[in-house]
This record gives sequence, structure tokens and C-alpha cells, in this order.
Amino acid sequence: MAAHDQLESWESAEYAAQWAGEDVIADMLTLPRQISVAIVADAGIEVTHIVDVGSGPGAYLVPFLRAFPNARATWIDVSDAMRTLAEKELEDDGDRITYVVADAEHLAEQEIAPAEVVLSSRALHHFSPESLREVYRAAFELVTPGGFVMNLDHVGAPGDWEQVQRRIRAQFTGDRKQTLKPHRHDYPLARADEHGAWMEAAGFGPADTPWRMFYSALVVARKPS
Repeated sequence: MAAHDQLESWESAEYAAQWAGEDVIADMLTLPRQISVAIVADAGIEVTHIVDVGSGPGAYLVPFLRAFPNARATWIDVSDAMRTLAEKELEDDGDRITYVVADAEHLAEQEIAPAEVVLSSRALHHFSPESLREVYRAAFELVTPGGFVMNLDHVGAPGDWEQVQRRIRAQFTGDRKQTLKPHRHDYPLARADEHGAWMEAAGFGPADTPWRMFYSALVVARKPS
């Protein structure tokens, strides 16, 4: 049996439910999600459309839908199993959401309406550097002038710092009650500054990392008006 045959797939309804149902860093991510909303609200722009790339169960969309009640959202993910979870999570706002089952790595190929905010959370770290550059370029084309791109994701660190952070994180978040079978990770985690540089290369203004905890970070940039 090949090594990749022993890895779990996001297409598995059981695996998706286990991953989402016992998310040990869910509480930790509450703050950066709130920070994301506050940054957009501070800009004073009218938010009519939010795109969530690799949305999974839709947790990143929830605070945005609450904060901007007149906005609609587009959910994008490759997994039908995740769509089922998201429809349950977002059922109160179902009439405001368009679901697109598609590979986020090929965002540029999707017919998505312009948006003031393009989000992603814990999805893009699966992509190669070349694909990340393409995703940020596609996000730049989607975002309206003055809008934002925001990636709340796992990031790398120089030296052995990433491994140190992985070892100690459970002291603060706790461990899963049940062991979660691993899924594919084909590329090393890109650093937060690399994500920022790719955002800027795509055309966004100066990027920043307003939040970081262990090997997860929020990287944001704004499209020039």
C-alpha cells in the first residue's frame, strides 16, 4: 500500500465531521476572526459580497455574516462532505450563501462575482508556492478597489521554531479525544512574510500579520482604491 493510500480524504463525510467536530484550536481562532471583521469594519467600506476560499464548515464566514447583515457570501470548497457541514453551520443564513464545489487551487477558473473581502482559513497551506501565487493573483482580480484579502492559516517558521511550536501547542489547546488520521501535506508551510510578499506581488498594498499564535497566523492586505 502506498503511503498516500494510508492518508484520509476530505471527501470522507466521517473524516470531515471528525475534523470539524473536535477542532481543538476553535477557541484560539475566535480572536483572529474577530480581528478580521474589525479591520474591514474600520475601513468603512460597504460590504456586499464575501468570498471564502477553501471554506470547509464555514466557521470564518459566520462572524462576517453577523457583522455585515446586508452582505451575501460565496462558499468555495472542493469537498461535498464539507458542504454538508457548512450548510448545517450556516443554515440561518442559507438564502445569503452561494455554494460552489470546486478546487480552490483553480480559483481563477471560477465565475465568481467581485467581492469586497476574500477570505481563506486553514486551506491554502496545502498548496505549492506556485499555486499560492496564482490564488493571490486570482483574489486580487476578485477583490474590489479598497477591499481585502485575508488568510488565517498555518504558517512556517525559520529554523526549528515550527517544530517547537507544534510540540508545545497542546499544552494550551488540549489534545483531541480521538486520534485524527492524517491527511496529505505535500509542501512545507510557507512563512507569514512569504504569504504577505505574494499578496503584494499580486497587486495588493502592504501586507501585515495582525495576529499570530504558535504556527497559525492571520495575514491581511488591502487592494488600493
